[in-house]
Amino acid sequence: MHRRALRAAAVGLALTAIVPDVTSAADLPMKAPPKPADFNPFWAEADYLAWSVTGDKLPALVTTSPVGTPLGAVGVLGQPTTTVLFGNSSVNNDWRSGGRITAGYWFDPQRSRGIEASFFGLENLSTGFATDTNANPILARPFTNALTGFPDALIAGFPGLATGGASASETSRLLGAGALYRWDLGAWSGQRVSALVGYRYLRSTDTLTISNTATILAFGTFSPTDNFKASSNFHGLDLGLTGDWRNGPWSLEWRGKVALGANLNSADISGSTASTVAGVTTTAPGGFLALSSNIGHYDQTRFAVVPELSLKAGYQVAPGWRLIAGYDVMYWTGVQRAGGLIDTTVNPNLTPPPAGGGPNRPGPVLNTTNLLAQGFSFGVRYNY
Repeated sequence: MHRRALRAAAVGLALTAIVPDVTSAADLPMKAPPKPADFNPFWAEADYLAWSVTGDKLPALVTTSPVGTPLGAVGVLGQPTTTVLFGNSSVNNDWRSGGRITAGYWFDPQRSRGIEASFFGLENLSTGFATDTNANPILARPFTNALTGFPDALIAGFPGLATGGASASETSRLLGAGALYRWDLGAWSGQRVSALVGYRYLRSTDTLTISNTATILAFGTFSPTDNFKASSNFHGLDLGLTGDWRNGPWSLEWRGKVALGANLNSADISGSTASTVAGVTTTAPGGFLALSSNIGHYDQTRFAVVPELSLKAGYQVAPGWRLIAGYDVMYWTGVQRAGGLIDTTVNPNLTPPPAGGGPNRPGPVLNTTNLLAQGFSFGVRYNY
């Protein structure tokens, strides 16, 4: 009996060594899974812009000649004595300030997929010009005479014949917006490269006014005014690539995109002439370069391409905060500018009061051009 008890005890010890103690394992505390790092998907960036934009090319609009020039040669283009006072150059091509706001949302903690939206706007830039016969005794508005085919000029001031003045002003505006979807393609040479696809919107407008006042001695005062307003609205599909490289607190980002779409161009041309004769003032439709032959509203749709490149360097100054400095270049094709609406060939028979006869000139022209916008950006980015 004693031997049987010893054998049973030995078998029990062997089983205990082979089979784990289930009860003691169940009593052990469960280890919690690792806690993921805090992740907030939102980010935003605000930038100050210092950009230059291609100016609006205007034809010669106001001219002068030295006193003593024969009346038939006064202010006529092509004459050696004629000087252009306004026009025959680009306006509103100086540097201008602006702002840009960008915000985004990441769909995953790895920041491999996300969306972003942006808006930028530049300050309105204006160019003004004014002179009178006190500063320039001879003033003229040059044109090509549609009846003869030769250069000619409307006299706004001439000693012993007329006194007066001439003025012009143009204001230009540029803004844009867009939305993009972004997803990672992979990592090369220590940088993350992502693809971009989305929507792009741009808007450019120019408003140009030209006027002159001529008081013809012992007869009356005549003041023709021309107004040209041009606008382009671009809508297109935006495609591109972007790269992001990090080294400690430093970062370098590049982005290349091209938008393909349509320019919805529009033009508004108007004009009027105020006449004061014998103390009675009347206003008639039609100025000088805006007459019955081209006054009205016009629309045009053109295919357009907008390539854009940007480079940004950043430095993290605090958790979640990064200072950004960059350079942007954008090229926009087929833009309608105010200078492209002006036809300088005029039928004098259509100027108020119209006599009739001859060709319908100036005509409604909608010549487009390309616009280059480029400059620096300085801003701050915050990751929530």
